[in-house]
Amino acid sequence: MRRSVPLALALAVVGGLLSPLVATTSPVAAAVPALTDGLGYDRLTLRRGDSWLLQPDLDGGAATSYAEDTGGWMPVGGDTDGDGNDSLSLFRDGVWKLRDSAGGAATVLRFGQHGDLPVLGDWNGDGVDTIGLFRRGQWYLRDRSAVMATRTFRYGLSADLPVVGDWNGDGRTDIAVVRDRTWYQRDTASAGPTARTFVFGNTGDRRLAGDWDHDGWDTPAVWREGTWYLRESNAGSASYAKTFFGRAGDVPLVRRTQGLAPGVRHRVLRPGGVTAHVLTIDLAAASSIDTVLSNGALQGAETTSSMGRRSGAVAAVNGDFGLSNGRPVHVFAHDGELVQTAQVLGRAIGFDAAGTQVSMGYPNARTTLAVQTATGTATIGVPRWNSGPAESSSLAGFTAAGGGLEVPPPGDCYAGLAPAGPRTVHPDGGVDIPMTVSGTRCDGEPPLVPTTGAMLDGARYFGSGQFLEGLRAGQSAQLTQSTGFAGAVDVLGGNPLLVVNGVVKSADVDRNDAFSGPNPRTAVGQTPDGRLLVVVVDGREYGGSAGMSLRQLADFLQALGAVNAINLDGGGSSTLWLNGAVANRPSDPTERPVSSALVVLPGNDPGEAQLRVAPRTTTAPKLQAQRAPDRPLVSPVFGGTPVAGWTAAAADPASVGGLAEHLAEQGVPLSPDLQRAEAVYR
Repeated sequence: MRRSVPLALALAVVGGLLSPLVATTSPVAAAVPALTDGLGYDRLTLRRGDSWLLQPDLDGGAATSYAEDTGGWMPVGGDTDGDGNDSLSLFRDGVWKLRDSAGGAATVLRFGQHGDLPVLGDWNGDGVDTIGLFRRGQWYLRDRSAVMATRTFRYGLSADLPVVGDWNGDGRTDIAVVRDRTWYQRDTASAGPTARTFVFGNTGDRRLAGDWDHDGWDTPAVWREGTWYLRESNAGSASYAKTFFGRAGDVPLVRRTQGLAPGVRHRVLRPGGVTAHVLTIDLAAASSIDTVLSNGALQGAETTSSMGRRSGAVAAVNGDFGLSNGRPVHVFAHDGELVQTAQVLGRAIGFDAAGTQVSMGYPNARTTLAVQTATGTATIGVPRWNSGPAESSSLAGFTAAGGGLEVPPPGDCYAGLAPAGPRTVHPDGGVDIPMTVSGTRCDGEPPLVPTTGAMLDGARYFGSGQFLEGLRAGQSAQLTQSTGFAGAVDVLGGNPLLVVNGVVKSADVDRNDAFSGPNPRTAVGQTPDGRLLVVVVDGREYGGSAGMSLRQLADFLQALGAVNAINLDGGGSSTLWLNGAVANRPSDPTERPVSSALVVLPGNDPGEAQLRVAPRTTTAPKLQAQRAPDRPLVSPVFGGTPVAGWTAAAADPASVGGLAEHLAEQGVPLSPDLQRAEAVYR
């Protein structure tokens, strides 16, 4: 099994990465390798009779299949032509059928004898997997140009089973044997002492190996009647992930493919001993960025891996900080729909419909309603969207995304709005939504919020209520919503900004509090050449990765080329789901449910297919970092019973609890639910 490493893995020490506020933290050096990434991505494969079942990732997706007569042949996977993609080859009684593609023509070789066990690996690091044999404890490995074994040595006992993989990440395939339940690994393909020994799996399991977290190191797996157990490291007490593919009688294999998705690359860097996962997304490529709300509603929390899986993504990271009811703290928009205005003053990141323009800063999300009257057009503001009741001179909007959490108060005036056409996105402004007034009334119990459209609330006996009282059923109306970012249709909140226009925001990252200190982190950066950098930093590992302070995180992103960058929810929430599995090592014992996620789709975002994009009338700046509004809008909504996992987030210095204390110490007005988080944290 081949493992190539990026060509430029030189570490560049960046000045200032050691925060002066955290003197005990070792300096973090920023690794800036080239974008070339030859690691590949491991996929799960099964042989069932004469059919091969090929799954697109490590967990989920419909498997493709093709048929081939394989009776009596032993399957083995490897990259036999050096193109970065494993093919599925066969061995029987000393005869090899090597294929460079699925169902392609086979190259027939003779090497071995009856009873040998076949292996494929890149024994010399030239980028091509070549054949090898294990014969009762003796290894016979052959390089590409040879006709006989180029190395022969003894490692293991007669009844052992061979497994090969790159255990130390040096780009060459290493060897191992499994004896009953015990693994014996050696970090080279030669005779010598064992590098490590551990117990994993049960007697009778199928033994395999792969780079499940895409960090450049292969680790073991076992397969047991359709259940895959994927070990997370080669350490003696490593944990494992579990996934399901296959059934009793199948023969499992692991194959490697070159790409994750168009323009998407993943690297694991270890600056200063800190483990940092870096996703690089070319915004001009066919892949796209999308925001996902937990459970598709404001109430409740969901794991990052679940949101990635159900959205059809190839990668996902946790999003905004979450309140006790599960809703995001800041503004959230998805596919041109403003789901909620912010619960507190904060920052956000936004993406336009083309997926090429990124905005970061303080979004001043707003909505206006315009209706046609006999004398002209009447307009009123709707500053609160799923964020509490109306004020005297302005309306409040409620949609189905609010569920039972956000409903209009009783005794007000109300107007229902039904969609009357597609949304039109203006690159330099908001989103126009044609509506029809479905009905109005004042007083009494609040009406049900419609499953589509919106319900408007106006304060009774005040201007906002009188505005709604004057509407009539069937009347044409138009909502114009703006997330505060030019042309943005997907918006996700975070705090604080780390880098603005190439300069680290020292006033925000150099604070002497636990929120700013070394922690697991998730952040997003933007480069001037059209790339998005998504970074997940592991932390709180005993004897391992300690995490990064906000200053270290900002300097790291700046060293990677980010000119704008924002911090997202962190601590135990920091999760990277990649290729169907959690790739990083979250600091909580289990994956923490969160409010939202940022996902990478392998193609166009289907949710934006119905959006109309109006022609650009002016040139909007490509890099945007906006200042805070003079009057922040704070939601009065209180959460009720906390969702699962929220108490851990509220007690976490890098998650919502630490954020609440961090904001309170700066004098930022907190919503009732953030006050609740601060109380738990303290």
